[in-house]
Amino acid sequence: MKTFKKYRKYLILVVLLIMFLGGIGIIQNAIDQKSGFEDESVVKVEQNKDKEKTKVETVEVLKSPVNDSIGIVRYFYNVDDDASKQEQSLILFEDVYRPNLGVDYADSNKNFDVFAAMSGTVTKKTNDPVLGWIVTVTNEDKLSTTYQSLSKVNVELNKKVKQGDKIGVSGTNIYEADLKNHLHFIVEKNEKILNPEKYIGKEINTIK
Repeated sequence: MKTFKKYRKYLILVVLLIMFLGGIGIIQNAIDQKSGFEDESVVKVEQNKDKEKTKVETVEVLKSPVNDSIGIVRYFYNVDDDASKQEQSLILFEDVYRPNLGVDYADSNKNFDVFAAMSGTVTKKTNDPVLGWIVTVTNEDKLSTTYQSLSKVNVELNKKVKQGDKIGVSGTNIYEADLKNHLHFIVEKNEKILNPEKYIGKEINTIK
């Protein structure tokens, strides 16, 4: 008993020291965990930034509205083309020759699917008595692609479409009756009609 009393002070000091050191360990562990959370948060933020950067840098390339097996049967009229190509770029309608303001695709009078050459919103969908079904898709930069002489339409007015979505199926019309089953494809930027052949395969943001 005397021995216990003699060393009681030392025992109390040892217990207090152990409690003190234990408290420091708990605090340090909490700090380490918090630091870990902060580091993880920073990594996630950086990853999100990288994803957003990749998303912003992704630019569509204007694609052909038909499969590669479908050929051009009438070209866009260009005053700089040679005489033979210009002849293939004129439309005879009501005994008057008119310059072709698009390109026409056909496949030996067979029906074929028509696809969105770019992403955008359907700003026009109408059944014209002379031109057939017409669909126009416009993007945020006022670039428009128009699909004429359709027999069927698979999109809705004011709805968004993605590049490659099916627009419809080729068909016939009165304006270019000599081509029989075909697609008439038009590209416009700020109401200026452009030669589709010149821009297919080009990044959309470079089209002026």
